[in-house]
Amino acid sequence: MTPQSFSYATIGSNGMLYVPPYGLNASIDYMIKMDPTTYDITKIKLDVDDSFEKWQNGIVYRHLIYFLPYNESKILIVNTETDEVEYIEISPKGKGKYIQGHIHSNEIVALPYGEHDPFSWAMHINLDNHSIQHVHIDVPFEDCKKWHTTQMIDGIIYGVPRGESWKIEMFQHGIEYKCSDSTYNLIDMSEHWPDLVDRELTNKKFTTLAKVGRTLYAPPYSENSNWDILLKFDGTDWHSERTGLTQTSRMYYSHTVARNGKIYFPPAGHDEDWGEMLIIDSYFDKWYTKDLGIGKESKKYFTGVENSAGKIYYIPRGGCVCEPLDTWKSQGDLAEILVVDTSDDSHYTIDIGEYFSDSTTIEKYNNCVIINDVIFAFPYGESETFQTVLVFDTKIEKVIHTLDLNNV
Repeated sequence: MTPQSFSYATIGSNGMLYVPPYGLNASIDYMIKMDPTTYDITKIKLDVDDSFEKWQNGIVYRHLIYFLPYNESKILIVNTETDEVEYIEISPKGKGKYIQGHIHSNEIVALPYGEHDPFSWAMHINLDNHSIQHVHIDVPFEDCKKWHTTQMIDGIIYGVPRGESWKIEMFQHGIEYKCSDSTYNLIDMSEHWPDLVDRELTNKKFTTLAKVGRTLYAPPYSENSNWDILLKFDGTDWHSERTGLTQTSRMYYSHTVARNGKIYFPPAGHDEDWGEMLIIDSYFDKWYTKDLGIGKESKKYFTGVENSAGKIYYIPRGGCVCEPLDTWKSQGDLAEILVVDTSDDSHYTIDIGEYFSDSTTIEKYNNCVIINDVIFAFPYGESETFQTVLVFDTKIEKVIHTLDLNNV
């Protein structure tokens, strides 16, 4: 099987797990449905184009799941009452088109991303009749990967610049997109980093954007280790702070908002010996870091969820395809689940390395979901043979089942 065949699961309103095909280097023409109690897998046949990396996370609306096209040419809609599928062809073509959508009134609204090729079309999906509206976003110059994580407050979608290109000009613009009338405001945010505007490798800026109430936080994710900007939106204006965190590049890729209002940003980072978790206490509006003491692989953790006991479990990711093949695992194999107690920020790890027979892979898991305190993580490894679905019970803190998708 191709690496990353089925990597992004969505929980339907019927409690089943639906995983569309992604696929790093092959076009897959079916999705899988998994029963979280029996672990039974059902294949659902799809009509697909020849693209790779087709769909990612779904958006649940009543008994339907909407999967926005990444490289695919159409929206995939799954009826979880019948497992029947429907498609909506979209006219703008491109790669890495959409990552995230937001439900507003009777629509799903998504801002453009654009991997490999610039893509600048926002999309509205009418949830009543499945009509589509596209709105072109006119930016000062076209770049790939414009806005990664976005958040909605009072019908306005906010995004901060991620950016990709460094050959012509740096992408500096955030966006405020008003869903009700499809108008938008682009914000030149370079005033927050005047000394880094034209510095080498500052083309990438922010990837994750966290929301608590009406407040937004974006920590640094740049290839330049001097990019130490923490952005904050207070509900009215954008502010920034220089954190002094310059020990590595690409620090924080994702986040988890705990029920107690704390935001946890697990360490990604390009350096294997760096493991600083960023924690923001939104109630007191303060941030601090905690050294986890983990010195295995770069880009350590991308995905984690909180259980009913207030503990967050981060599933190991590790490694980066940008690293030369002969350096993979040079500082160990990250095969530990990271556990953070949100009551006091204490942490420990659980070694699950016995479940990874294919230890040569990197980028193990990018996505997981939780049902009744049981985590389901679907494989995102770079190896063709790494197809292990991991089922981890957070109540007893043990792996209770694995499933090799090669056998499905």
